[in-house]
Amino acid sequence: MGTATHETGHRHPSKEPWMPSRRTQRGAITAELAIALPVLLTLLLLGIWAIGLVILNIQCIDAARDAARSAARGDPFDQAQAIGRRTAPGATITITRTGKDIHVKVTATPSHKPPLLTHLLPTALTAEATLQSEPTTP
Repeated sequence: MGTATHETGHRHPSKEPWMPSRRTQRGAITAELAIALPVLLTLLLLGIWAIGLVILNIQCIDAARDAARSAARGDPFDQAQAIGRRTAPGATITITRTGKDIHVKVTATPSHKPPLLTHLLPTALTAEATLQSEPTTP
């Protein structure tokens, strides 16, 4: 069953129709690799892009905090915006004052988007910070 005996007495496995040959297996491995490599490369690039989004989000949060702190100390809003732009270059920074509260909103757009996922991904990242104005020293 599954083996045959030659005239010389040596036994060797018979080729059953359900047993794939090595050539077929080699071709299957090549086909699997041809499919797997682009998928893995795509996942790697999406992972790198996602890390970039996280970094941009952290920059927005830091820029909002830094600009709010500067404006709360009494610095002019232009100077506070410049401080925020150093942390998040290219971001839009809006500073408003309501009574004693200083509210800062930072919005940044990712520079690159994966071409097939543009409608599913965020178009802009936003961070906000609110602080009370510090009392002025005489």
